[in-house]
Amino acid sequence: MRLLLIISLSLISGALYCQKKDFKAYDKAFKYFKKNNFDKSKDILIKIIEKNNNWEKPYLLLSNIYLKEDDVFKSSELLLEVYDVNNIDDYEGIEKVANNFYKKGFYSEALYYYNAVCKLDSTFCNNKIRRLIKSCKFSINSINNPVVFNPVNIGGNINSNMSEIGPAISSDDNKIVFTRRVEDDDSNLQEDFYYSNKVEGEWQKALPFPSPLNTSGNEGALSFSSDQSLLIYTACNRSDGFGSCDLYYGYNDINNLNFVNLGKDINSKFWDSQACFSSDRNYIYFVSNRPGGYGGTDIWISEIKKDGFSNPVNAGPEINTKFDEMSPYIHPDNLNLYFASNGHIGLGDYDLFISKRNDINDSWRTPINLGYPINNHLNQNSLVVSSNGVTAYYASTNDGYGLDDIFYFDLPEIFKANKLNQIELEIIQSKAGEEIVFKNVLFSTNSFKLISDSLYELDLLADYIIKYNINILIEGHTDSIGNSKSNLILSKNRAQTVYDYLISKSVKNDQISFRGFGDKMPISSNNTELGRSLNRRTSFRVVD
Repeated sequence: MRLLLIISLSLISGALYCQKKDFKAYDKAFKYFKKNNFDKSKDILIKIIEKNNNWEKPYLLLSNIYLKEDDVFKSSELLLEVYDVNNIDDYEGIEKVANNFYKKGFYSEALYYYNAVCKLDSTFCNNKIRRLIKSCKFSINSINNPVVFNPVNIGGNINSNMSEIGPAISSDDNKIVFTRRVEDDDSNLQEDFYYSNKVEGEWQKALPFPSPLNTSGNEGALSFSSDQSLLIYTACNRSDGFGSCDLYYGYNDINNLNFVNLGKDINSKFWDSQACFSSDRNYIYFVSNRPGGYGGTDIWISEIKKDGFSNPVNAGPEINTKFDEMSPYIHPDNLNLYFASNGHIGLGDYDLFISKRNDINDSWRTPINLGYPINNHLNQNSLVVSSNGVTAYYASTNDGYGLDDIFYFDLPEIFKANKLNQIELEIIQSKAGEEIVFKNVLFSTNSFKLISDSLYELDLLADYIIKYNINILIEGHTDSIGNSKSNLILSKNRAQTVYDYLISKSVKNDQISFRGFGDKMPISSNNTELGRSLNRRTSFRVVD
C-alpha cells in the first residue's frame, strides 16, 4: 500500500515537474515572440506541443506566429486543434479562424467558417457576421469578374526610398502635392509636404514646401482649391487646436505661407482631418469623428461663406456607415465623390468607392465599390482623379522606389468622372472675380453679329450657369483705333449680343448682366497689332 502511494506521488510529482518545465519554456517562447524572434519561439512551442498536446496556449501562440508570417492556413490548422467547428462553446474560436482567412483575402475559406458559426447557433450570427458573409460573397464575385487595372509608377522625380502618400492633383493636371515620410535629425519619422510641376509632359523633381508649412510636428492630407489659390491641410496637437487634429488653411504662395486654424465652426474637440474643396469653391468636404454622425469617422460638408464656414452637415447615410469613411475627394465636375470606407460591403480593410449625383442639388447616390483588383484585402485610401475624369492617382505598396509610392491608372468606364470642357476649366481655375476671356466667341469686323463658330462655346457657358447656378458679368472691350465713343457703343453691343444669346438658352436674366468698356481697359499695348488683338475681346467674370 505504502509502495503504491509512493509510486502515485512520484507520478504526480513528475507531471507537475514536466508542467513546470513547460510553463518556463512557454514563457521563454513568449519572450522571443515579443522580440519578433519567431524562429526560436516556434522551435520551443513545437517541442512543448509534442510533449503536451492538451495544452491550448502553445497552439494559440504558434498560430499567432504563423499568421504574422502570412501563413494563414498553418495558423488556422493550429487553431482548429483547439477549437471544434461542431462545438457550440467554441464559436468565438471558429469566428477567429474565419476572421484570419478574411483579413488575408481567402474569402471562400472565410465564408465557410462564418457560416459554420451561424450554424452553431443563430444567436451568434450577429449583424457583424452577416455583413462579413456578404463581403465574402461580394469579394468572391469581384475576383471572378475583375475590372481592368494597370497601375503605373509616377516615377523617381516624385517617389523616393521613403513613403509618398496622399496625392492631390491640380485641376489643370500640371501640379501635384503629396506627403513624404522623412527622418528628422533624431531619426524619427515625420511627414513633410512636397510638390512637383509638370513641364512638357514630365514631372519635375519634387521639392519640399518651406516653413512654416513644413514643421517638425505632425501634418498631413494637403489639398488645394481648383484655382490653386488656397491650401488646406491637417495638423495635430497644436497649441491653437480645438481637438486632437484640426484643419488649417491659407494662401498657396510659396513666399508667404501663413496658415490659420479654420476655427470652431469647423474644428471640434474631436478628430477633424482630410479636407478637400469643391471645384466651385463653395464647400469643403472633410472627415471627423465628432458626435452626431453614423459611426466612427464620417464625411462632413461645410459651406464656404463670405464671413466664414457654415456649421458642418453630415454627408448622410448613403455615404456614411457605422464604421469609418475616409479621404473624400470630390471631382472638379462636382458630380462624382470618391472616398474610402471599411463600412460598405467590400474586400477587406478600407476599399475605394464612388458616389454619383445628377446635379449639384441632388443627394449622393448609393456608393459603388471600385472592384477587384483596384481594391483587395489590404488598405486602399486617398484616391484623386484628374480633370479628364479618367486618370486616377493613389498611393500603394506595390513594387516601386521605396515603401509607399504614388501610382496612376485609368479608371474603368463605369467609375469615370466627367471630362471638363474648356469653359469649365477656365471657370474653376479662375480666381474669384477674375476676367475670363472667350477664346472662340468672335464677331464680324466692326460688327456685333456673332460668327456661327462662337455658339458652341456660349452653349457650354449657358449649361454651366444653369447647372451651378452662378452669376456672371459679360464685358465688351475694343482696341484704341477709331473713335472712343464708337468703340464704347460697339463693345456694349457685343456684350449685349452675348447676353441675349445666353438668355435664349434659358439662362435667367437675373443671373447675367453686361457692360461695355470700349478702349478704357486694355490688357496689352495698343501700339502693336498683337497688343490690339488682345485688347479686342469679349469676356466674363463670375460674380456674387
